[in-house]
Amino acid sequence: MASIPLPPEEDAQSTGSTSDPSNGPDEAPTGEDRDRERVRIAGLLESHAPPDWEERFRKDELLDAIIDGKPIQMFVMAADIRESTMLMKEAVRFELFARTMDKFVSAVRGGIGTPGGWFDKFTGDGFLAYWIVQSTPEQDEYQRRFVEAAGNLAHTAHELVELFHRRVIEDFRRNSRNLSQGVGLSMGLDAGPGYLVQIAGELTVVGPPVVGAVRMVTAAANPQEIVANVHLGEHLHGEQGGIYEALGMTATRESRPTKEYPKGQEVYALTFRFQETAPNPEGQ
Repeated sequence: MASIPLPPEEDAQSTGSTSDPSNGPDEAPTGEDRDRERVRIAGLLESHAPPDWEERFRKDELLDAIIDGKPIQMFVMAADIRESTMLMKEAVRFELFARTMDKFVSAVRGGIGTPGGWFDKFTGDGFLAYWIVQSTPEQDEYQRRFVEAAGNLAHTAHELVELFHRRVIEDFRRNSRNLSQGVGLSMGLDAGPGYLVQIAGELTVVGPPVVGAVRMVTAAANPQEIVANVHLGEHLHGEQGGIYEALGMTATRESRPTKEYPKGQEVYALTFRFQETAPNPEGQ
């Protein structure tokens, strides 16, 4: 079985608590203050969370991890709509371009939330999402959740790429003066300890797996590619003929030049044998 990393240790130093600054930089809220902070953070999570998050996760533990600035094991998905600026410039009617983008983002949110993913933000030319794996005292249970989340991440990435290229791009084509062959959706995936922090009144995901996922999406050479970092790719590769065989997935180790490693960086390109039925962007 592929090696599964242990849950992240609680760092003595963190990215900083989301708690009220009046408590001081190093003080964590307690008692009634903690209860109020949990309610406040839960409200901030609502717009990002899967619909069943309060049942799927140990709610108070997750809220406390966010309040105390603790690392959370997660899988991060970074998506990039290639040549999105050109799509906008070539649109015959801008309101139709905006409507198509809105329908796609709405379908993305549903497609991510159903298997337990969290939608972080739409970035203008893509989006960020993540899957959380809470630590447990039982290592077997943690491994089960890790495997499940990694499979859901890869499967969802494939479904969303299929959705874009089989349905959404047709809506863009009908409203375009010209359409570049470079238009498409690419995905970058990574895993590791991340943080949920409050920035400008919103909770957002930060940390190494976010950096890694963004780096991987830039390493995708062509539209429709799904590229994973070594940390996640090794796990997917090791189980492609076992736990994840039903996905029809192949994880191929390759070398791609990146900004940080211009001579080449090891990545895993994911391909799928089976075609999935893409979610309907109309929600029907």
